[in-house]
Amino acid sequence: MTAAAPPAPRLAALRSRWLDAVTAELRDDPAVAGAALAGSFGTGRADDWSDVDLLVVVSDARLDGYAPPAPVEPVITIDARHNGPRGTRGLSSQYVTDGLPLWADWYVHPVSLASWPSDCDVLFDRHGIERSPLTLSEQLASGEPEPPTPKGPGEERALKLGLVPVAGKGVARRSPGTAELIAFIGGPYDPDAPWDEHLAALRRLLGDFADLGLPVSVAAGHAYLDLVADALTR
Repeated sequence: MTAAAPPAPRLAALRSRWLDAVTAELRDDPAVAGAALAGSFGTGRADDWSDVDLLVVVSDARLDGYAPPAPVEPVITIDARHNGPRGTRGLSSQYVTDGLPLWADWYVHPVSLASWPSDCDVLFDRHGIERSPLTLSEQLASGEPEPPTPKGPGEERALKLGLVPVAGKGVARRSPGTAELIAFIGGPYDPDAPWDEHLAALRRLLGDFADLGLPVSVAAGHAYLDLVADALTR
């Protein structure tokens, strides 16, 4: 069993401020029929290191043109519609606030296809959307997937850069599967390596991404890994 994650109050505070601002903007958008927290926030298992998963239901007419609220402009955004069923949209974004990265996965569904997953926490609903017996993962895997958008090498590398702090979260939590994510990003696959070696591999990867032209993301990644290093001492 994975040990409880060490506290990271700075991460929790910046995420809370970001979520408050995003929720307010979602409520102010008349095209948004409702929104819910999914993932660990939906199930009540979130800790200070948790990323954010948001399910947003929009009018069918706004689906293709919908852009999530951005109280802080994202430094990386990847079209992730292929992770959901046909007729839905998705984005994965990295935001940097107070010098630290925050990863958010957005699931954007039209009203005509929407139902609230059984494992989400509904923030607001002005359309009377039904609750589904399926979890979000089950919903996303149901039916034919939405075709992916073409991605060039630069976008694929930007995704991997954005995932460095996500892998760092696994190091801080000492989570199984962290080695697989490090390998996907471009590091060595060594599931038996000590956690400080996993951390060192992530620092080297940040150096490899320096040529991408995303210095804010690279600097935020280093700041995040400093927090991970501190967590490993506890």
